[in-house]
Amino acid sequence: VENPPPTRAGDGEDDTGRQTGIHFASEEQPARSNGSAPANTEGATDSPVASYVNNNPTRQEWPDCWSQDQIMYFCSQNEWLISKDKRLGCKVCSKVNSLATQTQQGLRLSHEWSGCLISAFGADKAKQLLSLRKKIKEHRDSKSHIKAAEIEKISSRNEIQKHIQDMHRTEYDTTCRVFRTAYKIGKHGRPFTDMPVDVRLQELNGVNMGRVLHSNNTCADIIDHVSTEMKKKVADDIVKNRRKLCVLIDESTTISGKSVLVVCLRSAIANAEPDTTFFDLLELDGTTANDITEKLLACLHKNGFDDHFLDECFVAFGCDGASVMLGRRVGVATQLCTRFPHLYVWHCSNHRLELAVGDVVKEVSGLNHFKIFFDKLYTLYHASPKNKRELCDCAQTIDQHLLSIGRKILSVRWVASSERTVKAVWESYKALQAHFSSAASDGLNDVFTSVSFVFNLGVMYDALTELSDLSRLLQKRDLTLPEADKLLARQVRVFESMISLPGPYTKSVLQARTEESFKNVALHENLRIVKINAGQFFRSMAENIKYIKALQPDTWPEGELDIQHGEEEVLRLCDRLKELRGSKTPEALKPLLKAVHTIAVSTSECERAFSCMNNILTDKRNSLAVTRLSNLIFLKSNGPPLEQFSPQSYVMSWLAKGRRSADERECEAPGRSSKDDPKTCWSLL
Repeated sequence: VENPPPTRAGDGEDDTGRQTGIHFASEEQPARSNGSAPANTEGATDSPVASYVNNNPTRQEWPDCWSQDQIMYFCSQNEWLISKDKRLGCKVCSKVNSLATQTQQGLRLSHEWSGCLISAFGADKAKQLLSLRKKIKEHRDSKSHIKAAEIEKISSRNEIQKHIQDMHRTEYDTTCRVFRTAYKIGKHGRPFTDMPVDVRLQELNGVNMGRVLHSNNTCADIIDHVSTEMKKKVADDIVKNRRKLCVLIDESTTISGKSVLVVCLRSAIANAEPDTTFFDLLELDGTTANDITEKLLACLHKNGFDDHFLDECFVAFGCDGASVMLGRRVGVATQLCTRFPHLYVWHCSNHRLELAVGDVVKEVSGLNHFKIFFDKLYTLYHASPKNKRELCDCAQTIDQHLLSIGRKILSVRWVASSERTVKAVWESYKALQAHFSSAASDGLNDVFTSVSFVFNLGVMYDALTELSDLSRLLQKRDLTLPEADKLLARQVRVFESMISLPGPYTKSVLQARTEESFKNVALHENLRIVKINAGQFFRSMAENIKYIKALQPDTWPEGELDIQHGEEEVLRLCDRLKELRGSKTPEALKPLLKAVHTIAVSTSECERAFSCMNNILTDKRNSLAVTRLSNLIFLKSNGPPLEQFSPQSYVMSWLAKGRRSADERECEAPGRSSKDDPKTCWSLL
């Protein structure tokens, strides 16, 4: 070593007593008053490695027997040196270890150096220092390290990848065809057993599909690989660019009885506007708040979102209103806020809209009777095929298109399903009345043809049409908080106007009451049917929706709140944001707006993931592992269309892991045999 630093007695000697020329600054040497570095590390602070060491917040990663000066010295002399958990490793060997060319060039790298497993040994500090010196010198001069450095240098110029492509162009193209076939199966939710059939079909059409990678097991492996690489690209983009992050979660149960947690992310991926995407599906060992919190954090850490990134960029957390999620004492949101104090918690607007509708049902008389009648209709036609067949016959007789009557209205299901059910009754009113009359269902027909019921039907159709449109708009993946606030404010104004001005369907039933006929069906008065007070109903809807607009539950005062609490602050903020949209946004305000837009308004993406899960995990595929199910959901939800899928990068990473190409010659090709018994008629067909 040139210009060795000053030494103490005993430094610079190996275990045989010879001078090695490698020296250390004394741990006991006092710090210099001017703060300058020791002579041996002069200029080292300007090197990339020394800068990394100085900026590394975890000094405890390095061996305990080294002082800070010794760390700086060895890093300046060996830029490939890294450390993890107090053990040393080689950055170059670790990188080259993942390249596919190492086995082709006969390179055998040290597992200990590439895996950061080198530790000191010895009874005292002097022996520990000596052991590390010898190991570093031996590795630095080893042929494998020198060769790895050459490969790493060539790899930085992308020449290895080009060399592989030139050598295996045929195998590469064939493997891409196999990957594209497997991607089609995963993207469209087809079973893995379609893979051999699809490959054979392409071969019959004259396409070269190679010798191997044709089985259903390989198809599953390829789909897992592609989905994992896609997920890694998304996570790396968020972490590398320090993008603001919002995490959405929801818990459910699979058809196989497993408790799972769906995780969705909202972030401005690839410099676009913030968007919400499915990220992962986790199997839960328990459904307590602590189990969910630990599983969520483990998932984030596993995908590269460490605590340092989360402290800086984890800005919002969204969930439904379940007590395990929003419990004040030990809820998931409470535990996350304890770890990340600046976290913003958002209760899904769609779920809060359902809660508002539920409150209206409790407040307005007549709605419960309306719900009970619709429950009877659903039971009547879904529990009895005979009744459904008779209803279809009545619809054909009067030449009317029949819509399906859905499940219970104004229940735990979102309002869009309630709107479809009411619409089905409205459109099929004449066919339903004909069936009630022919089946001698006097009780149902008496209620169905009453003026009060028809009036209630029109009022509910108006209300649910508005609520359904609002619910669908709140489910948009790219919706931001300012836009959601505008939608809610508009809806409040619509309902307030409906107090005095009837909606289009209410006007129709008012005209029918005057004519005592609705859709050519005679109406009559029935005082037993409770009529909905339209003014009270729409006033209650407007007031309950206003609750959704209070954005900070943790700032609410204790005790009973005024119904307009927080209204002025929200409107003032929205007005300010509206002003900024029409002018150029100040640069200093852009980070704030970016963070605000990252907050998810709804957890509808979680519900979409569950719907996708139910479509994939059917009763015939209920043995799928949760990890593989998560990969299928990610591919189906986030993967590009088949015509836009480029398998090249995924094939490269597949081959880099040492996996076979489609034209692999060192293995036996699978045999082809038909499972169908031969039939004598095949020769004629």
